[in-house]
Amino acid sequence: MAEPLVDIGIPVFRRADYVAEAIESVLAQSYANWLLTVSEDAGPTDAVRGAVEPYLADRRVRYVSAGRRLGLAGIKSSLAGPGGGKYVALLDDDDVWLADWLSRRVEFLETHDQCVLAWGGHLDIDPGGAELARSAYPLSGGVHSSREFVQTMMQRNVVATPSVLLRRDAYLRAGNEFDARFVHLNDYELWLRMGMLGPVGFLAVHDSAYRVHPGQMSRRHDRALDHLRLVDHLDRLLERADLDLRVSPADRRRQKADRCLSAALDAAEQGRPGIAARRILRAAVLYPPAVASRRGLGAVAAAVGGTTVSRRIGERRER
Repeated sequence: MAEPLVDIGIPVFRRADYVAEAIESVLAQSYANWLLTVSEDAGPTDAVRGAVEPYLADRRVRYVSAGRRLGLAGIKSSLAGPGGGKYVALLDDDDVWLADWLSRRVEFLETHDQCVLAWGGHLDIDPGGAELARSAYPLSGGVHSSREFVQTMMQRNVVATPSVLLRRDAYLRAGNEFDARFVHLNDYELWLRMGMLGPVGFLAVHDSAYRVHPGQMSRRHDRALDHLRLVDHLDRLLERADLDLRVSPADRRRQKADRCLSAALDAAEQGRPGIAARRILRAAVLYPPAVASRRGLGAVAAAVGGTTVSRRIGERRER
């Protein structure tokens, strides 16, 4: 098999705790034709630069910083867009790849040239690297149509960022950027956008690791607001792609009401009962029965019950 170039990006923002492990997991790959860029958002800082410095002797590794705040979507776009590689991979600074991650995906995409991306299962690991759980396989191993992929993704995001290899020309056709309107879900939105362009590949193997720790962007509050924006956005994407998966206006209102209630719970946990109340009211206007659901009653209890009640409800949500 010829070895096409893979451009790899590691975005970093204000932490150096795990970046060396991420870099070492790239260096340990059996597939060798890659270029790695570690890009520090709003840097440079001594801590991150110092963590990367020992690896710069390898000509395939470089460190850059824009010197200003780009945001998560912006820094990912800056890493994925430029470069001459046929394929693109992004690895968060706290995640790692296991052996043969690159070779497995490059071989798959070289064999199945109609696929826009390939991804696989992943492990959840704790801050020390110990395995916590393994992702379920949402699909069988192999090639899947746009329709099958998008239908699966409409239920939930089944694609973990450290598990994905993108075909660059498909990424360019999809718009050449991560959408900054989706603060927490810009990767989810991109997978949907790319999946509408052509088939995707799934590898039934757990060969990447997603680190679970308190400092993760993805564990912060208000992800429900991104989900709320995604409801209408997805409908427009489906219409443009001419996929007959669009839901009825009534179902869209129900989905948006459910997201409003999740956002209300987020606000209550943050000690913002006024904002929580406004989000509950919006849910009631969109789809009145939603407020009588378990999530709706929980949101009301959290909004009026004070810090202790909202904390208990938040603990149940984490389980």
